[in-house]
Amino acid sequence: MTTLRKISRHPLRVGAAVTAAAIALTGCSSGGGAGGDGDVNLTLTAWANAEEAEMYEAVLDVFEEENPGITVDFEYSDSGSYQDKLNTKFAAGSPADVMFLVGRWLGEYTSRGALLDLGDYPDDIDLDAMNQPLIKSQMTDDSVYAIPTGSTAIGLVVDTAVLDEYGIALPDDTTWTWDEFGDWARSITEASDGATKGSFFDPSWLPTFSNYVREQGEDVFDADGKLSVSESTVEDWFDLSMDLFDSEAFPPVESIDQTGAFSPEESPIGTGEVASAVIPANVFPTYDGVLEGKAALLRLPGDSSGERLSIAVTPTLVWSAAATSKHPAEAAKLIDFLTNNPDSFTDRGTFLGVPINSDVAEGLSADLEPAEATFVDYVAKLQGEDRDPYYLEPAGAGEAAQALTSIVTEVEFGRMTPAEGAAKFMTDAQAALEQAG
Repeated sequence: MTTLRKISRHPLRVGAAVTAAAIALTGCSSGGGAGGDGDVNLTLTAWANAEEAEMYEAVLDVFEEENPGITVDFEYSDSGSYQDKLNTKFAAGSPADVMFLVGRWLGEYTSRGALLDLGDYPDDIDLDAMNQPLIKSQMTDDSVYAIPTGSTAIGLVVDTAVLDEYGIALPDDTTWTWDEFGDWARSITEASDGATKGSFFDPSWLPTFSNYVREQGEDVFDADGKLSVSESTVEDWFDLSMDLFDSEAFPPVESIDQTGAFSPEESPIGTGEVASAVIPANVFPTYDGVLEGKAALLRLPGDSSGERLSIAVTPTLVWSAAATSKHPAEAAKLIDFLTNNPDSFTDRGTFLGVPINSDVAEGLSADLEPAEATFVDYVAKLQGEDRDPYYLEPAGAGEAAQALTSIVTEVEFGRMTPAEGAAKFMTDAQAALEQAG
């Protein structure tokens, strides 16, 4: 066996938050440079914990082995601070060559010319081998600035060991409503005498909020990038969320770390504080491992009982390259490897979603662990149903999402009523879109 050289990896160590408007400064400098021997050196940045960073190292070692002359430095930080640090790197004129992006920030970056049009590098990245509807869903003005890392959806992970302990059945997730979800969650809290609360989700997490909005027959942002959710729907969402906290279906607000900067082991369900939680379904296998194979993956309430099927199959995250990269062809080649090369999935499986290259996905399916197969089957069933598309979030969506987070905190701690919070969200979100536009 060949022993692969380990690359020097290091966490991001940069300063405080910088607004997305600072992305406009990216023309000042460039990304990764050349090594002393003239070979190409790239930098890739993503969020990760220590274990996940080791996984990326293994993937990048394979890339280097298959692409002599290219080395890749990997920078990482926790998910809670990642976006601020990425903005800081762009503002300083030193973004990584290749990076993770969350879809809601894509419009912000493309509107400022910060990202590379990967469609200009057909010799280095095979776009035709990828799922075309997903690729097109991320296009801006016929340009390809983002490649989905894979496809996923949100879901509810349930610790069935807790249900078995208290004799509580799994609900029928194909029909249940939010009222039934609340009753089910409270039954767990009551059966455990409050030792384990029934469930938890972060009301400010845009995918969960968007899911509820879609149930009402609305979208947060429409196909033209305009704010299209109604104020009454936002208020209803805040009311629903607060009722779950107040009725002890959820843990107390003050006990939950809502930054998202925790591992599955440290999460409310991983520590046994709750029996279920809303997650990106692609991380279900990790949660199943934490729960010692006792996890179940369910659809969110209301998916089939609202105005339309609400759960959207979306890109997990996207790979993008900096427009200022000194090595754009090699950056495109790295993204191609991470998307189209089966060797890049050996150590990570479906961690970043179901591969968007159908040949890779089919080849991967033969070696899936049971929990990975559960996730893939979950997404496949959703994709096989008649679901409305999830529109690409416009420039300003990231700032609107940050406004939602701030407002939810105010509502949760009683400093705003749900009605006041809804009114402020409408004002702040509209202002974010107008400022970005």
